[in-house]
Amino acid sequence: MATACRQSGTRETGRCKDGVVADLPRLKEWRFRRWISEHAFDKLRVIDCTFAEFTEALESAEIIEETTVEPGAVKELLLVVDWVRPLHVVVVVDEIHEEERVITVYEPDDDLWSSDYRVRR
Repeated sequence: MATACRQSGTRETGRCKDGVVADLPRLKEWRFRRWISEHAFDKLRVIDCTFAEFTEALESAEIIEETTVEPGAVKELLLVVDWVRPLHVVVVVDEIHEEERVITVYEPDDDLWSSDYRVRR
């Protein structure tokens, strides 16, 4: 069962691991090798984003939500704004296998997100 690491109002605070405190949103720091799922790759094709564009845009992504999905694994929702349109990217950070898996990518729905795409309505 997934549990949220942090939430308080429109910003989330805290850190799931070792009691380290950090604010959300915050810049994504890629610590492990990065894998992209076939599903995410297919979604990039649908929205007409090349892999090179996506890889470059990920360098400025920020984490807007973070959830523990199992011991040693955290699911992050990233916001990418350095592309033609804003994108949300779901990444699972697996501390045990030392890898970060890009699960999916999508264009956020204006009806479901705040105008800056950082907060769910």
